Amino acid sequence: MTASIRDIAYQLRQGQLIALADETGWSVAADPTNDAAVQSLLSLRTSLPAQLQPTVLIQHTDQLGLYVAKVPDVAFDLVEFAENPLIVVYDQGKNLAASALADTATVAVRRSLNPDIQRLIGSFGRGLLTIPFESLSLPPAAESLVAERFGTLPGMPRWPRIMRLGVNGEVQFIRK
Repeated sequence: MTASIRDIAYQLRQGQLIALADETGWSVAADPTNDAAVQSLLSLRTSLPAQLQPTVLIQHTDQLGLYVAKVPDVAFDLVEFAENPLIVVYDQGKNLAASALADTATVAVRRSLNPDIQRLIGSFGRGLLTIPFESLSLPPAAESLVAERFGTLPGMPRWPRIMRLGVNGEVQFIRK
């Protein structure tokens, strides 16, 4: 039996890790404010593809202010009108577990383009901290940590563009 969005949101609130399938392939998600869940999630960082970092997955641009201390004005338009997956790295993260911000003050944020994942984030009530694998399969280390799988994989995952956006609107592309 497939778990409902409500069941998945409950499991996230309980500190469980969830495997998510969306337009970029598989990722593993956790409640970004639960320190124990975030530490467990961050143990998967060694399996991350090059140029990627833990990423906050949001439902809509209104949630940017929850995770970024100083949101540049251009950020709302960039995130809102992105038709392809786009990860934006901001200088000052906030409202994440201490272990998520321990190594760096930056925070990577991506708005989900998948309607099912958007509904899950809406039901959960806040963004999800994810480790994106950008593949059609989960690494064995991730398989052993996840409580449930959610979402539908695309035929071919789309790699997100990655850009860094400075407080004053400076733009630097990390991956085009």
